Amino acid sequence: MPSVLLLSRSCDSELDSVQDLLARAAIPVERVNSDELAAPNLLIEPTNKTILLNGRRLAPTVTWLRHFSVQAIDGGSIGPAPELFLRASWHAAADQLTSISGVSILPRRPPLLTQLMLAKRNQISVPQTIVTTDLSQARRAFSCPRLVIKAVDQHFVEAEPGRLTGIFPAVVERRDLPDGPGPPVVVQEYVEHDAELRVYYAAGRIAAYEVGKDSPADLWTDPDGVRVRPVESPAAVEAATRLLASAMALRFGAFDFLIRGGTPVFLEVNPDGDWRWAERASRTTLVSLAAARMLTEFHHETRQSMPRTVDHGIKPLNLLAFLSRPNCRVALARRPTAGFLPGPNQPDRERSYRARKGRNQSPARH
Repeated sequence: MPSVLLLSRSCDSELDSVQDLLARAAIPVERVNSDELAAPNLLIEPTNKTILLNGRRLAPTVTWLRHFSVQAIDGGSIGPAPELFLRASWHAAADQLTSISGVSILPRRPPLLTQLMLAKRNQISVPQTIVTTDLSQARRAFSCPRLVIKAVDQHFVEAEPGRLTGIFPAVVERRDLPDGPGPPVVVQEYVEHDAELRVYYAAGRIAAYEVGKDSPADLWTDPDGVRVRPVESPAAVEAATRLLASAMALRFGAFDFLIRGGTPVFLEVNPDGDWRWAERASRTTLVSLAAARMLTEFHHETRQSMPRTVDHGIKPLNLLAFLSRPNCRVALARRPTAGFLPGPNQPDRERSYRARKGRNQSPARH
């Protein structure tokens, strides 16, 4: 059965919404969550590009690898070395699953400094940026009064399976930077701006939101205080987004821009690009629809090129036609999640999510 294959974890609400839309359009979907790998039965056959997953034979048409963190795999009491081997093996197996798929959407991205240098080479404005292990050096490297400090890599660490600790960006006064060595961090000039945009790119489709917040960490620590509204992407922002997505070979990504005097300033791109927080706050489903359409198109393209020996099953309903019907109302599924357990000094995001869920039950109109 030609199927869309989703690799993530159980609390990925973004893929929950997309999976629900694809199911309504009768497109077969299989999902493998890294935190639910108790005893999966997996066989990958590269010669005919099929897999046997828990007794079902599938031909992946498009595979999306999102939040499939092997740190979420609980090895139980098998011991440190076997547990490390188990996680490394699943990391490699996930890569093999994407390699036999007709189309793969991967979370790999260039390092931040590479992103910024690429943008600058293409005449896209970027903030002054350094990476340092000694913040006292930043006092001499910058002349602006305020700076942004953020992680070189991810914003989260998972010391125990299912338990995340956030390490979030912070705005600081340059004169208040501490002395002494520490881990490598990114230090950027704080750009005074008129607006902040989060721009989602999904295989050519673009959905943009203007975001207002008091602190860079508010997206995680105070989501209810973040102000979000959908906007028409300015021409310069759309052009920069398309150029960077093409240069980085990204099929999907969330691009962050600041608008200063009408000019976009590129901050970074996240190829995972969570979006349900923006949709919930703005009562829209723009990115969920764009992502579902992206997968639908890749699925149909791959199916048409498959040999006739593959069982194509029932003909799926065209998603675009389904969603274009008059008065079409799609209530996106909000499944109970296993939830990220809060780490030290991190608020209980699952409790906050449940509270928001209770206030946001009305279906969205498309």
